[in-house]
Amino acid sequence: MAWTLGQLQTFVAVAERGSMTRAAEALGYSIGAVSQHMSALRRTIGSELVHRRGRALVLTEAGRTLLPRAKAILAAQQQAETAMLGRDFGHEAIVTLGVFGSTSTFALPAIVRLLAERHPDIAVRAREVNVETMSAAVIDGAIDLGIGIDYPAVPLPPMRGLHWQTVAAEDFGVVTPAGVALPGPGDLAEADWILPPAPDLFGRAMRLATSAMGIQAKETHIVTDTAVALALAGTGLGLTLATPIMMSLGGDDIDLHPITGAGGREIIVLTAPAPSTPVAAVAEVVAEVFA
Repeated sequence: MAWTLGQLQTFVAVAERGSMTRAAEALGYSIGAVSQHMSALRRTIGSELVHRRGRALVLTEAGRTLLPRAKAILAAQQQAETAMLGRDFGHEAIVTLGVFGSTSTFALPAIVRLLAERHPDIAVRAREVNVETMSAAVIDGAIDLGIGIDYPAVPLPPMRGLHWQTVAAEDFGVVTPAGVALPGPGDLAEADWILPPAPDLFGRAMRLATSAMGIQAKETHIVTDTAVALALAGTGLGLTLATPIMMSLGGDDIDLHPITGAGGREIIVLTAPAPSTPVAAVAEVVAEVFA
């Protein structure tokens, strides 16, 4: 069938928003262009994909059949673009490494430098990936290997097509403005807290950590970005938890106070179960940097 990626993208937008007008706004198209894409796709499929119910467009049986497959096609196309982006095929091997915030600032420069010394024939390309989806990115082939996080309090389940190695472990501590002493138990319970969203693994681990400290944290600020959470803590807007590596995202205006029994996190390197020789070489360098 001679559909185009643009037509599939338009169809998905219409299906998700229930309106050609809202789909046009989301895609930056005119309503006429959206209508043309939908008409061309309908002719290719040979069946109506949507029909009107009141003021909304809903999927027909053909539309419901196509939608997940259209999403899969678009996701594969995005993965292909990501895999090819910035590639220099003059090298013998190019390895794409998934990183996230604190690992980027703490380890990436050393990884690139050490890899150039040990394996000058291997070029590493960093891709920032949400740490919550790092495993899926490796399994799907969007990256060759990734630096991830495992929380002993909420451990990652075994996953087919994925192997990981623990390369570092670190404990949580309480972050306060620089020069401010660690509050006592009563003050910790009464303090405002800056925490990540509860549904995230990080958020769950943080809440289990505060529970292990014997407090029910008052969740005043919900912040996804660790750098933002550290910045807010530095201004005195609340307390948060961090590890020594996470503190690399902060400045000189914050202090980390070690605590006992609150748990922590493990830095892991994620690869396919039988990685290629270049990927295994990069994984070895990553492990050495974190050791």
